[in-house]
Amino acid sequence: MKNNLGSISLLIAFGGLVLFESLLRFGIINHQAWHIVTAGFEAATIGGFADWFAVSALFHEIPIPFVRKHTNIIAKNREKLTEGIVDLVTNKWLSPEIITEKLQQVDLAKTILDFLQQPKNQQNALRIIQDIAMKFVNELDNPAFAKALQKIIKEQIATIDLNTPLGNWMENAIKNGDHHKIWELIIEETAHSIANPETKNLLLEKLSVVAEEYGHKGFLKKATLFLAKKSGGIDLDIISEELLDKATEILKEAKTNPSHPIRLKFDTWILEFAQQLTAGDEKATQLIDNLKETAMYHIASETVIETLLQNSKRTLASQLQNEESSLVQFFISNAKKLIDDLQQDAAAQQKMNNWMRTTISEMLVKFHGEIGNMVRESMMKLNNKELVAQIEDKVGNDLQYIRLNGAVVGGLVGIVLALLKLL
Repeated sequence: MKNNLGSISLLIAFGGLVLFESLLRFGIINHQAWHIVTAGFEAATIGGFADWFAVSALFHEIPIPFVRKHTNIIAKNREKLTEGIVDLVTNKWLSPEIITEKLQQVDLAKTILDFLQQPKNQQNALRIIQDIAMKFVNELDNPAFAKALQKIIKEQIATIDLNTPLGNWMENAIKNGDHHKIWELIIEETAHSIANPETKNLLLEKLSVVAEEYGHKGFLKKATLFLAKKSGGIDLDIISEELLDKATEILKEAKTNPSHPIRLKFDTWILEFAQQLTAGDEKATQLIDNLKETAMYHIASETVIETLLQNSKRTLASQLQNEESSLVQFFISNAKKLIDDLQQDAAAQQKMNNWMRTTISEMLVKFHGEIGNMVRESMMKLNNKELVAQIEDKVGNDLQYIRLNGAVVGGLVGIVLALLKLL
């Protein structure tokens, strides 16, 4: 009903005109008041028709000689219309000054932190970070990257003082328990290496050498070993399997238990070594210096870095593809802790806000023309029919009231004029 409001008003005006004009012509009604009513319907018809023409001329071509060239205004002036809209959007509604002013009113840091507090958004952010990290990991074995990394590492190792910073970092990591995820990762990779068939072959080879050396220590030992092998009392293959199984079992226990004796022993040793480094102990610092020299010697060969990067690529790719892996879980736990800490740190949030506002403002100035290009390209993708249809769909209903108002106002003006003539 609302879309046809203008047409209905025009039909009513025209119908009223025909009706009362006919009644007057046939003498059915003669009073002067009916002449005034008829004049009102006549003016309403003229007003309604004029507004119908004006509204229709915006969107469609009206096939009336001499007049038709001034119709279908939107399609014929789409370039001017497009540039007008672009200018309005870029220089009025979304100018850099207006956007910058709006940014000052928005707490961007709090908005982002609140967004990241939701588990669903955390999962989406994690997947994005995993994808980005995987793209980086896939390029780890690039020869150019290996060569550049070799140069950087050699320069850094030669000049860096590792003793005190490394000691402090190791001590804090042990005391705060930040190292547990790293231990779990190391233990997991060690367990994988033990399960490798090559490890069993190597262990079997070493056991064979030990048994042979044991037999060379005396006739009695050699005879005992010979009899044990012949009778099946000693089976080096079974012994190697059982040793590896026990080692794997111990590693599984150590991985799930931060208080496992093996991990506690390593923690104690590392803590003591870290404290010695911090205190400047000669033996501890000499060990680090020797490691630096050894590292620099081996890094001189590009194959060392390339092999290291290839192995790192495989390990990191495997870890990143599994959301339950130690590396991903380590990242998740620290990311949550970082978000919680930032939620409580007003000063850090203010710094984030200042940085984001400045960065966004600079980008807006630099790339502001792209806003206009997007508006322009969006409009140019539409043909004339689609453009007219979209505009008519948005404002067509309101334009129906213009036609209604034209009929109503025209009718009132007609009545007033008829009254003035009568007076």
